[in-house]
Amino acid sequence: MKKIFTLLAITIFSTSMAFAQKTLETKTAQIRFIAVDDKDIDAVNKQVVSRLEPNGKLIFSGLAKGFHFDMGKMEEHFNSEYIESNKFPNVQFTGQVTNYNTVNFKKDGKYPVSVSGNMQVHGVNKAITTNGIIEVKGGIVIASAQFTVAIKDFGIGGIMIKLVADKINIDVTATYQ
Repeated sequence: MKKIFTLLAITIFSTSMAFAQKTLETKTAQIRFIAVDDKDIDAVNKQVVSRLEPNGKLIFSGLAKGFHFDMGKMEEHFNSEYIESNKFPNVQFTGQVTNYNTVNFKKDGKYPVSVSGNMQVHGVNKAITTNGIIEVKGGIVIASAQFTVAIKDFGIGGIMIKLVADKINIDVTATYQ
């Protein structure tokens, strides 16, 4: 009888733990980029899908045409000449929060995390490793990270791009509910 009770307790505990760690999702994550050397090159995409799974797998995915600039002409050039959004319609990141187990999703706080994965832009895959923060605040989870990439690493070129920007600062934020 004691063995049955122990087995039953373990089963209930395991099941409740599985349900406690749910996949977090949002369709309104945000990716913003600003050129390191030219602050006029500044765009934001507020319609990015993101998922954070209980095993620490992290995904961000959005449309290249979802990036909007203050200047319409800049957006037009970005889509047609640089990112070639008709040819390469998606941007995405698939990776892993390598220290996911250090985040206490039941306790408010800011938890430093390390993220490694693969970023795909302009049809080119690039390994990315960066640090970020997962903040738990009143049951809401907010993940954010900032990093810099060289645009030549993604096969984005052209005469004008060399004149205005070699590197791009990227800010990523996702609020999961």
